[in-house]
Amino acid sequence: MKMNKTTLSWTLIALAIVTPLLYAWYIHYQRNHFSCESHLTIVDDNYILDVVADYSFSGGTGNYETSGDYIQLGQPPVAISNKIEFNYWREGDSVIMVSSDTNERPKRSQAFRHNIPDFFQVRDRGLKMEIIPANASSYLFIYGNAPVFYCTKG
Repeated sequence: MKMNKTTLSWTLIALAIVTPLLYAWYIHYQRNHFSCESHLTIVDDNYILDVVADYSFSGGTGNYETSGDYIQLGQPPVAISNKIEFNYWREGDSVIMVSSDTNERPKRSQAFRHNIPDFFQVRDRGLKMEIIPANASSYLFIYGNAPVFYCTKG
């Protein structure tokens, strides 16, 4: 009987130590391994940009893919897409992303391209954002202290 009580006591102590460590590991893992999708519609005086963007983060490397339509007033829609591979790391509440490979299509100049960061167009360019959980199934991407878009888990 004494041996069973001792074994039970040590088992409970081990569980009390291991449980918070497993929880901390899980939180860290979730913070660095997730994907999400966002539907973005940007309306300007001369064009409409309607795209679906997918972000994927996996332990220091990531992937961004987008596809949709660029609609210039009075013109037929033009299909656009972009795929970026990037490296990222965290500094405090911020995520620093540096593009390692880009594949932007089409390669011609369009008005909206002048208003987006170089990260989305050119290799080896960085972007610093905050990515915070909005709730259990989504994230807010914040740039310059302003929410830029809402992204739901994929």
